[in-house]
Amino acid sequence: MKLMAALPRPRAAMFVPLAVLLLLSAGLWIIFQNERSYRAEQQHATEVQADILAASVTAALDFGDPAAAQESVDALRVSPQILAAGVYDVKGVQFAGYARGRTPLPARFAEIGKAKVAPFQAIAPVMRSGTRIGTVYLGGAIEPLSRRLARYAMIVLLVGMTSLVLAVLGSGQAALRKVNQTLAEANSELQFQMEERIRTEEQLREAQKMQALGKLTGGVAHDFNNLLAVIHGSAEMLQRPNLTEERLKRFSQAIIDASMQGSLLTGQLLAFARRQPLKPELIDLNQSILKMLVMLQPTLGPRIELSTHLEQGLPSVEVDPGQFEAALLNIIVNARDAMPEGGKVTIRTRSAGAAPTGDGSVTVTIEDNGSGIAPDKLAHVFEPFFTTKPVGKGTGLGLSQVHGFAAQSGGEARIESRLGRGTILTMQLPASSYEPSAADPTPAVAAASEISGRVLLVEDNEEVGNLAETLLGELGHAVLRARSGSEALDIADKGTAFDLVFSDVAMPGMDGLELAGALKQRRPSLPIILTTGYSEHISVAGTRGFPLVRKPYHLKALADAVDQALATARA
Repeated sequence: MKLMAALPRPRAAMFVPLAVLLLLSAGLWIIFQNERSYRAEQQHATEVQADILAASVTAALDFGDPAAAQESVDALRVSPQILAAGVYDVKGVQFAGYARGRTPLPARFAEIGKAKVAPFQAIAPVMRSGTRIGTVYLGGAIEPLSRRLARYAMIVLLVGMTSLVLAVLGSGQAALRKVNQTLAEANSELQFQMEERIRTEEQLREAQKMQALGKLTGGVAHDFNNLLAVIHGSAEMLQRPNLTEERLKRFSQAIIDASMQGSLLTGQLLAFARRQPLKPELIDLNQSILKMLVMLQPTLGPRIELSTHLEQGLPSVEVDPGQFEAALLNIIVNARDAMPEGGKVTIRTRSAGAAPTGDGSVTVTIEDNGSGIAPDKLAHVFEPFFTTKPVGKGTGLGLSQVHGFAAQSGGEARIESRLGRGTILTMQLPASSYEPSAADPTPAVAAASEISGRVLLVEDNEEVGNLAETLLGELGHAVLRARSGSEALDIADKGTAFDLVFSDVAMPGMDGLELAGALKQRRPSLPIILTTGYSEHISVAGTRGFPLVRKPYHLKALADAVDQALATARA
């Protein structure tokens, strides 16, 4: 309007065509900009919804659960703007999806570009721990032509009217402002609906997290209370007078066994979360299985027969031996529970084809002839907290630990089962071209250290610190206590003499890794040993070269670590 007021008015004949041309140009420009803005917003909305769908199907792809993925996809059907939705696995094969148009959703992701499923298309990767495990495709619809034309009807009408009668220009501009306001309100309403959908999905995810946390709390609390009952009861019995030597040994062993089971349960939790810090070693699977037979047979009981078929000349594998033994034990215990009246368990090993992360692989297969697993439950056995056992008989973490161990080791775990016929579980692990070195036999019980020294013990937990001080004293070492990293640095800065530092990692204020770095700056040749039950920092970044003793530690492990550190420092 200001532009028109500034124009000269030499002749009405020149003014009218110019004004009409300006108004026509302005109308076309507005239509073009609104159409482009609408398409950009529609494309952005499709991309946002694709990202949301990708986040919601991560667990389903990770555990190979197409039903759960399809539920997430079907949730999008309520929106008429979504014509097609598809989830493809890492190989580009359709995992779940739907299409409401005439063009079907391609079965493979590579064919998406050729198929014209929808006007708006969005692709989002499905990531797990920085690794792409699949792809999400979303196709959005465009508004019908009639609705789009109706959106611009006022603009067209305004241009037509002003071309006939310039006198109604003012009222036409008011109508134009009203149309723009209507469009802005429509865009605001669409944005509000998108935000409401995002909030609803966030609430759903939080509810699912709380449900999973409730299952975890109940299962773990039950198992830990059982272990604490054994430990507490045995400890009380040890305090009773006139205890015989045989009962003293029995109750002491019960405490040791219960604490080891608690450590195993903690390891299962960390393995499920993929946070178990693995310590891979080259091992001979056949030898590891044969050594475990001594422990496995009593676990099965007299009514279950255990047999092995181990392929000779089997390639070695590089895995965490402790986690492999835990996985094997979890599978054997499940097989035992599936055969309450007795049966047979067979362990087989053999060389196999290509593994997920290598050229060759080795498989360990455990087969039983127990009750089997129903088909509707078989797809869920590797899920955390899922169990087919009665309430209170399992946490649902056993097979989750097996799945986590195999995946972290670069392999995979598979299961087959038929009701009344039994179950076959297979772990496929990458083979190694190297051979494990022969291990020297070591005594099971630690004696006093041949190399004694003065140890600076840094532990913020008073009970754990008292126990560690007792163990180190039992090994013949003099112990100097510090209850924080800053206190340990004060002792070092005062010039106090000590030969070795044994420090916890997770401490308030200065943690063990920071303390180790500061002490190395002051005394570069000082040997330092770290200890922890679990540390997020160490799980992600490692120990920076410092030796690590994991809690709960045994006297033998502590003696070996201290002796090796002192011997290396004095060499």
